[in-house]
Amino acid sequence: METNTRIPQPVFELPAEPADATTAADMPLNQGDAARSEENILQWMSYLPEDCVRTMIDMGWDVTT
Repeated sequence: METNTRIPQPVFELPAEPADATTAADMPLNQGDAARSEENILQWMSYLPEDCVRTMIDMGWDVTT
């Protein structure tokens, strides 16, 4: 009787972005955007590890959320 009940999970790959794609970090920020970004970052820092927050900022989540 086989006891291995694990089901293989599919592997998903994200498509590569074109080199000319504009990232959130490339978009100009106004004062409202900057304030919202700062609020997002401070909130994330209260419960997430620093490397996670840094990755989220690198991905532009502080501006787009």
